[in-house]
Order: sequence, then structure tokens, then C-alpha cells
Amino acid sequence: MKFLKSAGLAFVLSLGAAPLLAQAQLELSTEAFHEVVVVDKNGKTERKREVLKKALPGQEVIYDISYRNKGNQPADRVVVSNPVPAELSYVAGSAAGAGSKVEVSVDGGTKWGALEALTVPDAEGKPRAARGEDVTHVRWTVLAPVKAGGAGKLTYRARVK
Repeated sequence: MKFLKSAGLAFVLSLGAAPLLAQAQLELSTEAFHEVVVVDKNGKTERKREVLKKALPGQEVIYDISYRNKGNQPADRVVVSNPVPAELSYVAGSAAGAGSKVEVSVDGGTKWGALEALTVPDAEGKPRAARGEDVTHVRWTVLAPVKAGGAGKLTYRARVK
């Protein structure tokens, strides 16, 4: 397992076999955005992304995590895990990545699954259905090998508490 830190966010990148690390070199980068509503000269509105410079309480932040195989061999069994910063609440259902399986954790990365399948203890210690604000980590498993020179993008949204 290789630990990476990118744009202030910690990532865990896991590649299937140790010898593969020497040949498949995955590079990760993260960008944070927010959406703004823009009105054109005809009065038509559209939502556009802008690079996030400062986030305010209640604001939604969009994280794009890009990966690229800079090695000369395919990278097999690629898994990217991203902790959700404590100051943010994960927006349920927002994680995506073409050709990947998305799972979340509500216990610091010990147990993974679909949000609707996870539970957390309520105030009385009884299990209740997990919600977006309970998510501590998001994980993507890339389903096909990433070819040498291949790339992809993963994303999720979170709201500032």
C-alpha cells in the first residue's frame, strides 16, 4: 500500500501486487471546486465550476481526484481511498468514477459498503441507518486495469459544516 498526500487531502492508493509498484506508477492529483450560477446576456442561467479558494459553512465542495498511470505496465486492482475532512459532510450518492465501484465507510475505514447498507449507533447506542454526514471515507475500486499512460477521474461532493 502506498500513502499519498495531495492538495491537502490524504489518499491511500493500493495496487494489487508489490512487483507491480516498480512498473505501474500511479499519480494522483486533487482539485476542489464549487458551482456558481452564471447568467448570460440573454438571461439564460447555467451552473459552472470554479476553483475553490475559500469555503463557507453550508457551501458544497466538489472534489475531483484524477489518476494517471505513468508507468510502462498496466496497473491492476487499483483502489483509491479518500478520507472526508472532519469539517465536511459527504453528500449522499455524490461519489462517482467511470468504470469504478464506489463504497463508503462510516467507521474510519474499517468496514466498507453502500451507504444504505451501513449503520451507526444512535444516541441510545441502537443501530440506525447511516446518512451522508456519517461518512468518514470514500473508496473507489477501478474495475479494469489502468493501461500504461491511462487516466481517469473520480469525484465526490461534501458540504461545509
